[in-house]
This record gives sequence, structure tokens and C-alpha cells, in this order.
Amino acid sequence: MGGIAARRTVAAAGFGLLVTVAVLVLPSLRFAYRSAGAHLVLETAVTLVAALVALLLYGRYRRQPSLSTLLLVHAMSLLALSALLFVALPGVVRPGPDSATTSWAALVVRLAGALLIVAAALVPSGSVRVVVRPARDAAVVLLGVVGVGAVTWVLASGLPDVVTVSVSAEESARPTFDGHPVVLMVQAVNLVCYAVAAVLFTRRSAVEGDDLLGWVGAASAVAVWARVCYLLFPSLYTDWLYAGDLLRLAMYVLLLVGAVREIRDYWEAQALVAADVERRRLARDLHDGVVQELGYIRSESLRPSDDGAMARISASAARALDETRRAMTALTAPPDEALATALRRTASEVGDRYDVPVEMSLDETVAVPPGTREQLVRIAREAVSNAARHAGTPAILVALRTGCLEVADAGRGFDPLQGREGGFGLTSMRERAAAIGAVVLVESEPERGTRVRVTW
Repeated sequence: MGGIAARRTVAAAGFGLLVTVAVLVLPSLRFAYRSAGAHLVLETAVTLVAALVALLLYGRYRRQPSLSTLLLVHAMSLLALSALLFVALPGVVRPGPDSATTSWAALVVRLAGALLIVAAALVPSGSVRVVVRPARDAAVVLLGVVGVGAVTWVLASGLPDVVTVSVSAEESARPTFDGHPVVLMVQAVNLVCYAVAAVLFTRRSAVEGDDLLGWVGAASAVAVWARVCYLLFPSLYTDWLYAGDLLRLAMYVLLLVGAVREIRDYWEAQALVAADVERRRLARDLHDGVVQELGYIRSESLRPSDDGAMARISASAARALDETRRAMTALTAPPDEALATALRRTASEVGDRYDVPVEMSLDETVAVPPGTREQLVRIAREAVSNAARHAGTPAILVALRTGCLEVADAGRGFDPLQGREGGFGLTSMRERAAAIGAVVLVESEPERGTRVRVTW
């Protein structure tokens, strides 16, 4: 990872150097074009990419807080707001060259963004205890940017033009230095900030194996040469497109690539975590179900035979078979399957296996989380299976409505305090219900049927 990040940053810096040298040594090529629309497209792209990277970094901060990441979040937010509020929106509302107000405001905000980027590169990457409230922090950043705009608007009458580019700018091989001295100084400070950030972020990427920081380092390397071009050929705050604008766009393209790779890596990691959780859940279910039943069968087979041994072994084998089928069904069922669909399939399977009709009244709109759905289906499977095997009922009713699941039969019934012969599994059902915050109620009397109600 370290070697790749270093080579990437060197390649990005080489590209910037190549473009700058080409501008200087190839006078026959034209590098300057006057296009307010192209500038608008450029600033819109900058806004979107910077905002995406800021959101991505904020998500990273929520997972693993660090001051460096938090500073990068604010830096990207400032760059996005600068491009949106001082270039893109004014260009749509009032097409033409940037006014002194928007130009000076953008200059100040972009300088603040560059300073935050180099600060993020300088501070350690360890954790930090900072209470972040997204709405509040976003409002503070937005108000700060608007405040800069308001101050420059008040002072607009006394502010000079940031850059004045004449038609002679088409002679692209000749440096013009048409920028205001303050602007040239700010660009020089920006240059130093991005140069330091390029080196430090690339080094940190190599040490920590952080791919995104490597792309931030490469983008900063290109930004260095963009600032060199803006020093030699000022055009950033005009409607001229020049080599500096090309390199600035390249900087954000690199940030976009890094962001896309970060999103890809995140979802790949999430998929691995989900697969691991599912494997552990399946292993736990097999241990609690099939393995326990097989162990019971083995222990019963080693004991001296008695009249009820075969009945107990048969019941345990039936439960183990049900658990195995349930596990196979869980592995093949869609992860977003509706509760009503899962109950219909499960109840039908059990009814067909024991040749007992199952009547269903299921509300298709009932929605529960996947974990809750799984436990409710397992409770229903056991209730239907026990009714089919023990109740001697002509039919079984499964009903689902909001907050309630019922399995009822009109069979021989039993005393809930004593349980059914061969085991009713009431304890298991109650444990599964308790795991999801639900309650199981069993109503039954001999010869008067049984009703199992689960409420949540």
C-alpha cells in the first residue's frame, strides 16, 4: 500500500509538472479559453465532489473519531460551499465575470480550506473526544461562509479586482502575473499548504494502510501545480479557463476516485461482516437445535430400553429434522422476505409433511426486522409442527396481524402446566420470544384445542 501511494502521488505531481512545462515551452499551443459556461460546469463539479468527500469523511469520523478526519470534513465543506455560493450560484443568477465581492470571499474561504487540509495532515491520526452534532456544525460552517460573503459585500466598494485578464492571455506561454499582490500571496500560501499535505498524507497512507489518504495526497500534489499555474497565469476568479483550472479539476477527479474506492471497500467490508454474522448465527442455531437433539438421541440410545424410549427418540429426531429444514430454508430465502410470505411457506411445508390442512389469515402489511422475522417464523414452525403431530386436529389456523401471531387448532388439547407427551417445546418458544421482546401465551384444555399467541 505504501509504495502504491507514493508512486501515485509522484505520478500526480509529474502530471502537474508536465502540464505546467507544456504551457511554458509550447507557445504554439493555445491553453486559454474564455468560457463562463465551462467555469460554471467546473465549479458545479467541484461542489459535488467536495460535498461527497465531506460526507464520506464524516461517516468515517462517526465510525472512528479522529481530529485529522474532522478537520478534513470541515475543509471539504468549505471548498464545496465556496464553489457553490461564490461561483456556481452567482453564475446562474447573474452570468458574467465574478464580482469583487464573490471573488474575495471565495479567496478567503478557499484559503481557510487549504489551511484546514494542512492542519489535518499535521495532527496525529489518533482518536479524539469531540462531540459532533451534524446540524449544529453544518449551520456553523454555513454561517461562517455566509459571514465572509457579507463582510466582502459591505467592503465591496473599496475592494480591487482580484484578477484582470485581457485578451492577451491567449498568448498562453507568457506569464502575466496579473493578479492582485494579496491574491498572489494567498496562492503561494495555498501552494505551500498543499505541498506539505501531499507529503504527509502520502506518508500516513503508507504507514496506516489508508487508501483514501493516499488519494488525498495525490490530489494535493496536483493542487500544488494548479497553484503554480495560477501564480504564473492568474485566471481562477475570471471567466477564463486556463491550465490551472485543468489541474484543479484533476485534483477533484483524484478525490472522486478515492471516494468511490472508499465506498467500494466499505460495502465489501460490510458484506464480509454480514456473512460472518450469518455464519455465526447458523452455527449457534445448529448447536442449539440439531446438535442438541442428536446428542439427546445418542444418550437415549445408550440407556436401557423402556416403553417410552422410542417415542422420545422419534420426537427428538423429528425436531432435529425440522431444525435442519429450517436452516436450509433460511439460507435460501431472500433476506428481505416479508413475514407473511415466510410464515405461509413454513406453515405449508409443515402441514404438507404431516398431511394436515393449514388455514392462514395473514396481514401482508405487517413488517418486522429480519431478526424478529426469523424468531417468529421459528416459533410458528414449532407450534404448527406440535399441533400436527400431537393434537389430532382436522386443521390448523395460522393468523397474523399487527403485533400478534396466533397458531390454533381444535384438537385434543392438553394441560399447559404438564406439557405434551414427547415435549411441546414451550420453553424454547418463550426463549425465542424473549429474545425479541415478545411474549408467548398458551391457552389449552384437554379435548378443547390449543391456541399459541405471540405478541410484540
